[in-house]
Amino acid sequence: MRISLTLENNGSVARDHLASERTFLAYVRTSLVLASTGVALVQLFSISSSTTSNVTTFSPTSDATHRYARPLGATAVLLSLGILGVGMTRYFSIQEALTRGNYPVARSFIAIIVTSLVTLIALIFAFVLVSKK
Repeated sequence: MRISLTLENNGSVARDHLASERTFLAYVRTSLVLASTGVALVQLFSISSSTTSNVTTFSPTSDATHRYARPLGATAVLLSLGILGVGMTRYFSIQEALTRGNYPVARSFIAIIVTSLVTLIALIFAFVLVSKK
């Protein structure tokens, strides 16, 4: 695989490559938001469980939040790393394909990312609803 640092600007080559860079930056932005969400989830429920442990009343959800907050946060961070990897792979494959004059379609990447994000959002939403009871 040979990656060229300069490209001949015929027709819309520059525009297509700049659009590919913007798409990669969208993958990076999505990855950063998801990683921040994972860290915030762990911190939020760690702080919540530490403040309720000082109270003398028994809170049945503190055990559940303590048990599931870290795995959900770690899953969010790992998913963000996966999205970043997909974005990087996609960027370089598109750059190579554009220099050859064709464009690969990303149906499977999109389906996998959407399914993963919907599952993670549903789990976090269920977790928050259970912990608020």
